[in-house]
Amino acid sequence: MKSQPDHNRITLLVVREAGRPVRQLQLSRPLALALPAAAALSISSLVTSMHFHASRSIAELESEAAALSLTNLRMEMKVADKDQTLQQLRSQVTELSEEAENIKDKLKSVSELEAQLQSLIDKESGSTTGTDSGKGTGTDSDTEKTSSSNASSGTLSHATASLDTVDGSAPAVTTALNGVNHTAAAASNPSSLSGVSYRIGALSSVLGSKVTPQVGGEYIAVYQEDPLELVRQTKDDFAEIRSMLEEMVNSISTTITQAERANSVQANLQAKKALAEKARLAPAVIWPTHSNVITSSFGYRSDPFKGVSAYHSGIDIAGDIGDPVYAAMAGVVTASDQMGARGKYIIIEHANGLETWYMHLNGMTVKAGDKVNKGEQIGMLGNTGRSTGPHLHFQVVKQNKAVNPLNYVKP
Repeated sequence: MKSQPDHNRITLLVVREAGRPVRQLQLSRPLALALPAAAALSISSLVTSMHFHASRSIAELESEAAALSLTNLRMEMKVADKDQTLQQLRSQVTELSEEAENIKDKLKSVSELEAQLQSLIDKESGSTTGTDSGKGTGTDSDTEKTSSSNASSGTLSHATASLDTVDGSAPAVTTALNGVNHTAAAASNPSSLSGVSYRIGALSSVLGSKVTPQVGGEYIAVYQEDPLELVRQTKDDFAEIRSMLEEMVNSISTTITQAERANSVQANLQAKKALAEKARLAPAVIWPTHSNVITSSFGYRSDPFKGVSAYHSGIDIAGDIGDPVYAAMAGVVTASDQMGARGKYIIIEHANGLETWYMHLNGMTVKAGDKVNKGEQIGMLGNTGRSTGPHLHFQVVKQNKAVNPLNYVKP
């Protein structure tokens, strides 16, 4: 009896290499239909997954490209701003160079006026000696004028040397940047002509003596400053120097006019009275110690402890422990305390908007709230706080900003 074929099964013939028998595989119909469907679904899933990952990668790349474009745009804006700043800086440095030339011309005219004044003084001194040898009034007046003229000449020579160093800072942008820093340092430290001469004189006295320099003060690090701000400060300093020169020219011109009329006894008496009045009104601020030895100047210097560039907000005056310290001006004591770097210190507020600071004291004789007179002892010189030896750190503050004390007081 012949068997009936099974229609629910499917026979697969597997033809192998030549010489090898053909194999038969029998599968159920549902399984034979499910295998291709599963393969199709698997391929479809793989294609879908690849498409999803490709879309996400493209989106990430587009986002990164947008970020790079934004960064590039910002960098282009910064470059444009830098170019504009350099252009402004070049223009400002050129103006500073022209201003330096103008000031040098003023200095030359002042020197000529001084020579003219000195000639009149010498002429008057000769006539006074020949006609009235028994009277000492004219001789005293001439001596004072001569010493004043000599001191002014020395001051002018120092100022001319400073301007000569300033004048070479304009040709190129690179040298302009260096020139601005050099000019700002040259103008902000000796911002007055007399400050230059006193600074150099004090330095010479220190070098010529055997006194060990005693320095100190708070550590204030030097940070890079805006070149345009340095240019602005330098222009302000130049304006102040130009104003002083104009005042000096006017003063010398007036003195020459007075000297030309000093042929009578009455003119000599009036000149003496004017000099006496000027001397009486001159000392608005007094030197705070007996010692005149300045061991560290105002401005940038090498820090005595760290050996790096630092900003010194006052001047250091050498002395012995216990030396009296006096109030430079009349005012009210706002602080009499002790703090780390400052040691024992005193701050006095004055009626003209200034403050004077006295640091590293050995002792204090006043307290906060006391009113003190100019020249009154307020403490004793010492070596407290951040200090390498006995000295007084003297500081002048104007509108919450430290300024050069030598602009207000001379040793």
